[in-house]
Amino acid sequence: PVFEALFENYQFSKSNPVSVSMDKILKVLEGQALDKETESLDKFYNDVRMRVEGVDNAEGKQKVITELYDKFFSIAFKKMADRLGIVYTPVPIVDFIIKSADEALRSEFGQGLADEGVHILDPFTGTGTFLVRLLQSGLIPPESAKRKYQNELHANEIVLLAYYIAAINIEEAYHGLTGGDYTPFDGIVLTDTFQMGEGEGQFEEVFPENDKRAKKQKKTEIRVIIGNPPYAGAQDSANDGDASIKYDKLDGDIRATYAEHSTAVNKSSLYNSYIRAFRWASDRIKDDGVVCYVSNGFYIDGKAADGMRKAMADEFQSLYVFNLRGDQINTSGETSRAEGGKIFGSGSRSSIAITLLVKNS
Repeated sequence: PVFEALFENYQFSKSNPVSVSMDKILKVLEGQALDKETESLDKFYNDVRMRVEGVDNAEGKQKVITELYDKFFSIAFKKMADRLGIVYTPVPIVDFIIKSADEALRSEFGQGLADEGVHILDPFTGTGTFLVRLLQSGLIPPESAKRKYQNELHANEIVLLAYYIAAINIEEAYHGLTGGDYTPFDGIVLTDTFQMGEGEGQFEEVFPENDKRAKKQKKTEIRVIIGNPPYAGAQDSANDGDASIKYDKLDGDIRATYAEHSTAVNKSSLYNSYIRAFRWASDRIKDDGVVCYVSNGFYIDGKAADGMRKAMADEFQSLYVFNLRGDQINTSGETSRAEGGKIFGSGSRSSIAITLLVKNS
């Protein structure tokens, strides 16, 4: 209902492989009196329809989508929001990261984001803002847009609602750039990015077409990784469900690098999702490439992260770190006030950093 309200007459549901598979599942469930289960959501759906009725421009829709997304997850799926660190990235930061990645590519490799063969991945795409802003940035000329969109842009998302929003957002941004008929975005995969590196398939039986996309992406040489990785901290209790999520290969890589070099006694914070995201990205771009994230800034001066800092200095030829501060966990009073406002509002109490890393063999 949310999607019908936001994107009526839209071909997404007929052409997106995950949506097609979900529709089949939904038809089975509808035969099992699903209506009774969803009665409590009717008021919510009606509110969404009312809000969307008068919105006829892309910017207005983006605003509704992101507010809906933030509120929906923080209320409907609080534990999931806490675990995945679901928070919307402010557009000025997205734009800064895109332009910085382009600048680093040019100075180190003599190529820009628009150039042929430069594959770009947002591994935690959320509502797709990074690729949407890339398409709207002016960095990709119209004559390169088709090639880029159809072959060289990649996005992963694990949360189904976010995946739908991201796919449609990216498709609409591309359509706004080029006009013409509806063109589905085949570069988006419903997947857990960390799990992709573990060698096990996900959702093969349910979403075979999605699985094909995942396999194709795994074979692709990625040159640029941009995004906002999840930064969930330690769980409050063993019942939070985080304990069951382990990534043997990825966590083994952290043990052999970040933890190996660390002088700290307690190294458990090194398995936070955003630190996993750095370890994963460093391996994913192999010997040449650019990684640019906005993330928790704990690693800049945290005691347990000394091994991570050493490993990063060894692995990357250039490192640019913008410490945006805003730490409200370890500071208070005057110090906290001097650190300024938080760029994620109530979305994070940790310090925040933008980190640009370059590997150049």
